Amino acid sequence: MKRASDLDLFKTMLVVGMVLIHVFQLLGRSMPVWVDRLAEGVNLITFSGFLLAMGIGVGMGSERERGFWERLRPVVLLLLAAWISAFAFAVLVDRTPLTWALALDVLSFRRLFGWSEFLASFFMLYLLLALFRPLILRMALDPLSFGLAVALSFASTWIVVDLWLPASATLLGTTLFASFPLLPYLPWFLVGIRLGRSGGKLGWAHWAVAALCSGLLAFQVQQTGALPGRFPPTVLWVIGPALVLALYWALARLLAARVPNVLLLPGRHVLSYLLVSNLLIFSARRIWGRPITEVETWLGSTLGVLVVIGVGWWAVETRRRVAPTLASASTN
Repeated sequence: MKRASDLDLFKTMLVVGMVLIHVFQLLGRSMPVWVDRLAEGVNLITFSGFLLAMGIGVGMGSERERGFWERLRPVVLLLLAAWISAFAFAVLVDRTPLTWALALDVLSFRRLFGWSEFLASFFMLYLLLALFRPLILRMALDPLSFGLAVALSFASTWIVVDLWLPASATLLGTTLFASFPLLPYLPWFLVGIRLGRSGGKLGWAHWAVAALCSGLLAFQVQQTGALPGRFPPTVLWVIGPALVLALYWALARLLAARVPNVLLLPGRHVLSYLLVSNLLIFSARRIWGRPITEVETWLGSTLGVLVVIGVGWWAVETRRRVAPTLASASTN
C-alpha cells in the first residue's frame, strides 16, 4: 500500500512533541514555567493523537484479508518494545534490581512503568485488532454501533480498577500508577477509522464537534484553573484535544506534499522512535541525572535524539533503495 504522506507528517508532529517533552520531564529541571505549560498541552494531545492516527491508518488500509502471521507481526513487535522499555525504565531510572518480582510485573503488565505505558496500550490495541478486526471496523463504521461504543467508552471513565491484575491497566483506569487505558480513549481510534475510510477530509461537522469538545475543556480550565483528571482519564481529558488534533490533521494534509521525505522519518517509523528515544533518554538519566536547565540545551538535546534515530533509518532506507539497483547491475 502506498504510504500517505499526510498521515506520516501527522505522526511525525506527535513523535517530535512526545520526544521533546520526554527529554524535559526526565532530564530537565528548573526550567521556565511556560515549559511546564507546554508539557501539559503535549500530554493532553499525544496519546489521543496516536490513537487517531492509528485509526486513520486502519481506515485507509486495504480491504484484503490478512493472514494470521501478518496480523500478528505488529503485535509481537509492540510486545517486545513494551517489555524492553519497561525493563529499561525500571533498571536505569528507578534503579530497581532485576528480580523475579520485577520480571513478573513487566512481563504480565501487572504494573506499567514510566514512559512505557503508551507501548503497553498500543500492544493491547493491536492484539485486539488482530483478533477482532471485522468487529472493530463494524463498531467504527456503523452509525448506531459507533454511537453506542463512544457512550460506553465515556462511561468506562467512571470505572477504576485498583487491583494488581495482569494487563488490566491497559484497558481500564487505575489510581495505582500512570496508565493510558484503551476503553476511555477508544473513540479516537474509531473516529480515525471513520476519517480514514472517508478519505481523510474534515467536514464542517468535524470542526463543529471538535470546537465544542475543546470549548468544554477550556470552560473547565477557566472555572477551576486546572486541567481535568488524567490518571485515570476523565471524559473532558479525552475529548479536550479535539480542536488541536483537527488543526494538526488539517495542517498535515496541507503541508505534506511540501515536506522532504527525510523529515517524515519519525512518522514512518513511530515504534522505533518511541522505543529508541526512551532507551537513549533513560540511559542519559542514569548517567547524568537531570542536567538540563536551559531551553537551548533542552531543544538541542531533543534534536540530537531525533537526529541519531533519523540517521539510522535514513541509512536503512537508502540501503533498501540502492540494493535492488546494485543487484540488477551485477546480473547484467
